Amino acid sequence: MSGPARTRRSAIRDNPLYDSGVAKVTAFAAALIVVSIVVTGVIAYYITKGQSVKKLKESDLVYIASSISAKIDGSIERAVETSLILAEDRQVKQWIADGERSGEQRSQVLDKIVGLKERFGYDNSFVVSVPTGQYWSEAGNVIDVVSPNDPDDDWFYEVLRENNPIKVMIDYNDERKDTFVFVDAIMRSGGNPLAIVGVGLSLRDLSRKFEEYKYGRNGSLWLIDRSGTIYLSDEFDQNGKTIREFMPAEAADRAIALLDRDQQVLEYESADGKTNDAILFPIRSTDWHLMVSVDREEAVSFLKTIQAQTAAAVAISLLSIVFFFYYMSRKLADPYKRAVALNEELERQIAERTKELAEQNGKIVDSLDYASRIQVSSLPAEAELMSALPDHFVLWKPRDRVGGDFYWIKRIDGGLLVAVGDCTGHGVPGALMSIMTVSLLDQIAERGTADDPAGLLSALNRTIKTTLNQEGKDGLTDDGLDIGLCRIKDGRVLFAGAGCSLYVRTPDGVTEVEGTRKAIGYRKTPADYPFVHTELTPGPDDGLFLATDGLADQNGGDKGYSFGKTRWKAWIERYGDRPMAEQRELLEAELARYRGDEPQRDDVTVLGFRLPGR
Repeated sequence: MSGPARTRRSAIRDNPLYDSGVAKVTAFAAALIVVSIVVTGVIAYYITKGQSVKKLKESDLVYIASSISAKIDGSIERAVETSLILAEDRQVKQWIADGERSGEQRSQVLDKIVGLKERFGYDNSFVVSVPTGQYWSEAGNVIDVVSPNDPDDDWFYEVLRENNPIKVMIDYNDERKDTFVFVDAIMRSGGNPLAIVGVGLSLRDLSRKFEEYKYGRNGSLWLIDRSGTIYLSDEFDQNGKTIREFMPAEAADRAIALLDRDQQVLEYESADGKTNDAILFPIRSTDWHLMVSVDREEAVSFLKTIQAQTAAAVAISLLSIVFFFYYMSRKLADPYKRAVALNEELERQIAERTKELAEQNGKIVDSLDYASRIQVSSLPAEAELMSALPDHFVLWKPRDRVGGDFYWIKRIDGGLLVAVGDCTGHGVPGALMSIMTVSLLDQIAERGTADDPAGLLSALNRTIKTTLNQEGKDGLTDDGLDIGLCRIKDGRVLFAGAGCSLYVRTPDGVTEVEGTRKAIGYRKTPADYPFVHTELTPGPDDGLFLATDGLADQNGGDKGYSFGKTRWKAWIERYGDRPMAEQRELLEAELARYRGDEPQRDDVTVLGFRLPGR
């Protein structure tokens, strides 16, 4: 080291502003911050990964499988209904009994067979006579005469031997490279088989639908039988093969062994060593199963962002601390220069901080958008609501993108559970509480309390108090919810409410059915609090409405008063006889008009419906 440099270094160390202990403290602080960031990042990574895999297994796979299953069942059930109607057609019966003679009756019968294909889009329609053995096809002519000696006609005699009213068979045609479903129904006369009739449909269009539900680039969707043969796949060239060709033999055998059970979720390692999660979902109308397989690495690929952000935070923190110490110890010795430089440094840091805050705000908004998607996925899909309550509307308006309000439905044996709830808090805390409550409602309803809404609320009260450790007088939290719950069965409604009412509009006016004043889960609500329910028998045109207090509490109007129950009942009285879809538009417009320039105070949820036709 040269003399002048050594002299400058000594001068710096001799300066009263210089302290060798500062370097040690700075180094220790840098190490502590780096370790804290790394530990926090690792913990966040593994917690997020665990929850993501859990959601994939318990929610995403079930949603995909149930959606596709519903499409398959719908197509087959429609074909079954068509075949049974054809089997009961008196004109066709009479024509078969008369020996299938020519004439006007024959022309009319053949028009019906041809019309099934042309009007309803089936690929095949047929009538096979038992007396003559003639096979009449959708072309309107005889294409075969069945014979016990022809192996291709074994299906005909098998259906007669089994003597079941309906039989659904699936067949993969290697020549057409397509999968067909044939629905056979026995036409009877005086209790004796007269003919076998039915329709056939191709699943090619459904195979294209598979591609829309495919999860990731390496995922797979297969429709398989109990031997593992693939009848339908998202990749066309896999049709007709077996799952053993696309997954390890041990995993394939384990999957086939589980086909005798109900819905099953399993995980396995692929040939390239990657972990895959799969669900086996039974098709209700047949003995086939839907298998959905997902590459776990693809499903949780967003976690790589957490790793990258943690590494970047460590590097930025370390560099910033080292630079700050160097700058303080070498550049700010002179008080005047230090003041000037400090002012410049503060301006630079403010600019950088402003930029960082803008970036962080963007990330927070992105996180809230993702949280909103997660919360929406926990609520019933519109298709599920339409299936359960064809005449309904939902107005769900969280105050902060996500919130504590939720609505929930669940099919039970012979009936339906419908609920609207308002959990403690807004934003992300409220959303977490609502997602937890929906999960607990599903679990409690499946444990056998579905027919007793008051008992279900009691079980929910105990479970939330236990889950949040709110059974004593002291604790960190005192959270809970208001909820209105209806059990609909055989045209009757059992309503149980906790801080929530049911509004019923009849031709005679609007009636409020109040619930108990105690809410769910709070410390002041005893664990053994006796919730009660009220029985109603609404008419087919009567409207039922469940709403959270965010609607009544919204302030606005000329004097800034709350919307209130009186105005809400008057609205129901005026518009409650309109179609439910129109009511939603009217209510949303009315709420926006009344609120005016006032901010939304609370999450708002309204569910209106009429009972399904009986």
